[in-house]
Amino acid sequence: MPFLSKITTFTFNKESFWASGGFMFVKNLLLFINFLSLLAGIIMIGGGGYLQSTNGTDDITNMGASVAVAAIIIGIIITIVSFLGCFGAANEKGVLLKTYFVMLLVLVILEISVGSAAYAKRGDIPTYVENGWRQAYRHQPSNILVVEQTFRCCGFMNTTDMSIPVNCVEQYPDRNTPCFAIVDESLRGSLNMIGGAGLVIGFTELVGLIFSVVLFRRIAKRDSQGEGLLNEAWRVNRSKIHYGYQNYQYV
Repeated sequence: MPFLSKITTFTFNKESFWASGGFMFVKNLLLFINFLSLLAGIIMIGGGGYLQSTNGTDDITNMGASVAVAAIIIGIIITIVSFLGCFGAANEKGVLLKTYFVMLLVLVILEISVGSAAYAKRGDIPTYVENGWRQAYRHQPSNILVVEQTFRCCGFMNTTDMSIPVNCVEQYPDRNTPCFAIVDESLRGSLNMIGGAGLVIGFTELVGLIFSVVLFRRIAKRDSQGEGLLNEAWRVNRSKIHYGYQNYQYV
């Protein structure tokens, strides 16, 4: 069949791909990826700042402030790296693309390390919640009251375990569920959302790594070819000048 014969005889020509607009395709795709990463970094900085400003004394696990600071720091790093990638790709600067590649590689390694550590510690969430609840019950009982009002629950392991007030269920009959399971599920859901966002950002960064290597290698090859043409033109002009000088001597 003619169609199948065309498929079987198809061969990918790398030079023709670059000559037919492949360079601009890779450049624009890298620009788009870094633009999205830049927006993500700015959003993370803004979100972390918002969490930091709204984080009150009702954070029984002390995780809110830590997440806010981590979001701001990671957002700043992602913004700087993405700006380097955008600027380097837009201006076709091989040095900036190499710097972008190195910084992005370090960032990916750090994200993998932090993600692995967080995944290994996921089983310690109940311990953090219990310790935070006990500390709040002893020193800041108003925090527990806020949590019970937010999640419509009473007590910790059961409705009378470290509840505020002690007769919480009697005063609020609709809160007949202990808070531990609800708080634990809420924290795990939040961590899963953060992990999913991290996977998306990590995949985007890996794509950026690949295309940055392809782009700066192509830029280096183009620059070397341009230098070769300039050297050849200089050599030809020098030969012509030398030939003209010899002819002038014979006139």
